[in-house]
Amino acid sequence: MKWENDEVEVSIPYSAAGVATTIVITSKLTGRMMLMDVGDGALRDLLDRGSIQFVNDIELVAITHGHFDHMGGIHSVLGFLRMMKRTSQLHILLPAKCIEAISAILGFRKAYSDTLPFSFSYHELASGSQFDTDFFKLTAIQVEHYGMENATDEDILMPALGYRVRVGDTVIGYTGDTRPCPGVESVVRNADLAIIEATRNEIPQSERRVHLSEPEAKELGKLAKNYILIHRIPDIE
Repeated sequence: MKWENDEVEVSIPYSAAGVATTIVITSKLTGRMMLMDVGDGALRDLLDRGSIQFVNDIELVAITHGHFDHMGGIHSVLGFLRMMKRTSQLHILLPAKCIEAISAILGFRKAYSDTLPFSFSYHELASGSQFDTDFFKLTAIQVEHYGMENATDEDILMPALGYRVRVGDTVIGYTGDTRPCPGVESVVRNADLAIIEATRNEIPQSERRVHLSEPEAKELGKLAKNYILIHRIPDIE
């Protein structure tokens, strides 16, 4: 899937619930890139673009939450940047206390600290946190998501964020994984492009909501100027 205007190209090479999601945002003016989520296969998706220029062009990696299908590819991406001798600093953004992503990042740093040709840092963000580079202006917004690690009957949410990213005058909103909540409406409202997860075909009757349904995602999409639905459940026989 791809969307573009005069300022930005948004490419979603792959997204499937429980498998992987990777979103690539490229500034047409500068060629600089950011990734939103890095699920398994993110490196292959980048290489399929036909160039390894991304090694030096990626400025930011923004992870929405700690489930493997959204951050499982971070080790391989970092490993390839190391192998190709990237030299410029990389910033990784993630929800505060996102233990899965933090553990993976710190594990990579510990393994290769003596042979890393580039520096990277991770930044724990709360709702309303902003992070700016010369080309990307990002705002984090808390959304509501949890998964199997919640072993209680209580409605305990995991650290999860949606992101609004401004590239020039273009605003892109990405929900990450969420159920209906005020935060996700803030993510997509008036965005030039909203990228919305739509995991379920129909609205579940369960009291414990984990994801958006397609009807809910389409209603959210009406708040934006354009929208794309992603993160569908794959057909598996």
